[in-house]
Amino acid sequence: MSAGKTLSYTWLNKNHEPIELPAHEYMTLMQRWISGKIEDATIFPTDPASLAHALHPDHGNPTLLSLSEQENWLGSRSGFPKQFASVCQLIFRQIFRVYAHLYWDHFVEPFYHLSLEKHLNSCFSHFILTATALDLLQPSDVEPMQDLINLWAADGTFPPESRAYSYANLERGKYILSVNSTS
Repeated sequence: MSAGKTLSYTWLNKNHEPIELPAHEYMTLMQRWISGKIEDATIFPTDPASLAHALHPDHGNPTLLSLSEQENWLGSRSGFPKQFASVCQLIFRQIFRVYAHLYWDHFVEPFYHLSLEKHLNSCFSHFILTATALDLLQPSDVEPMQDLINLWAADGTFPPESRAYSYANLERGKYILSVNSTS
C-alpha cells in the first residue's frame, strides 16, 4: 500500500518479514489485526466485575498517584495491561496509514469527484486532533500528511492550543494558503 509515489507501507508476514501488498489486502489484514486486538480481553478488558474505576490524572490526588509510580501506567487501575498505550499507538498508526493512502492515491477520484472531500477532511481532522491530543501519533508518524497539517494549522482548522497545531510548520501552511489564493 502506498501513500504517494515515494512512500510504501509494508506488512509483516508470518515470519516477521516486510512484504508489499496492494492497498485492499493491506487494509483487510489491518482490519483483522485491529479487530483481534480490540476483541482481546487481555488488552481491552470487558468484564465489568474485574475492573476498577480509575482516577482522572488531572483530578486525582497527586501524592497517591506518585506513590506507586512503578506500577502506574495508562489504564492500570482499570485493568488494562502495561502495553495498552503502545497497542493503541500501533492501532492509530495503522489507521493513519489508511488516511494517508486515501489522500495521496484517491482524493481526486473518488472523493473530490463525488463531492465527498469535506467528509474525508472532517473525519481526518478529528482523527488527527484526537490522536495527537492523546499522544497516539507523534510528529514523525504524520509526516506523509505534513502539508495538510500545515495548511489546517494556518487556515484555522486546528486550534492554536491543540497538539496537532504544534506539529505544524505554520510558515509552510501560510505559503500553501497563499499559493491557493492566487490560483
